[in-house]
Amino acid sequence: MADPASVSRRQLVKRRQVLKQQRRIHLGQSFWRLLALIGLTGLIFWVITRPFWVVRSPRQIQVRGNQLLSDTLLQDLVPLNYPQSLLEAQPDAIAQQLRQRAPLLAVEVDRQLLPPGLKVTVQERVPVAVVLPDQLGDGKPAGLIDAQGAWMPLTSFGLGPTAEQLPGLQVRGLQPQFQRYWPQVYATIHRSPVAVQSIDWSDPTNLVLATDLGMVHLGPYSPDLEQQIATLDKMRNLPNHMPSSAVAYIDLSKPSQPAITLNETSSPAVNSDQDAQ
Repeated sequence: MADPASVSRRQLVKRRQVLKQQRRIHLGQSFWRLLALIGLTGLIFWVITRPFWVVRSPRQIQVRGNQLLSDTLLQDLVPLNYPQSLLEAQPDAIAQQLRQRAPLLAVEVDRQLLPPGLKVTVQERVPVAVVLPDQLGDGKPAGLIDAQGAWMPLTSFGLGPTAEQLPGLQVRGLQPQFQRYWPQVYATIHRSPVAVQSIDWSDPTNLVLATDLGMVHLGPYSPDLEQQIATLDKMRNLPNHMPSSAVAYIDLSKPSQPAITLNETSSPAVNSDQDAQ
């Protein structure tokens, strides 16, 4: 009868041999996988650095998300030194510089291998008003402004001063100290049932609106603007009581006590509490 101790030793030796063999196989597989990965990485690097993977022209840049800015304008603004290797192109840096060069809220840049080029996805700033030059010269120069108060030159969108695509609202005298109030002012004016054609902020003590009811004096800007616009809405029937040519301006500096100033050639008229009904 075989010695049990001798059998156990033989089984142990055999098991060790099997484990060693499995370990060698595992190490061999890991080595070949690593070698394959290094080879694949090298192949990709070699392929990308070939002359084929180069941006040679702005027309190899695909632009998406733009409505006001033309593809050509944005393609020409992308900061690349042609010919530019795709591997050397830095999408984040390109996006940051493009935001500085164009009226854009957001930019995303991605490399594209087939066909070689870049994909640029943008979110434009939408101009809501034309900023007219201040007659005193201390306000904003001629340009455009969006709902958030960002000023843009007219040339940002490739537009001239008489382009049909310009916003209908005009602003004059938008001085730097008032620009922070612009988002609230525009939002309130935009919701007004009475159409507003222009805003004149040249006089800090009197914000003036040109409306369908005539000129409206609001006094200095204040949180009462919403109440002032609500009072103006109540006066929509004013043309039924007097011709607009007779009205010099509507005074809403005290929105609870609106007043109308008539032209000198008109009969004196007065307090507009009744007309506002």
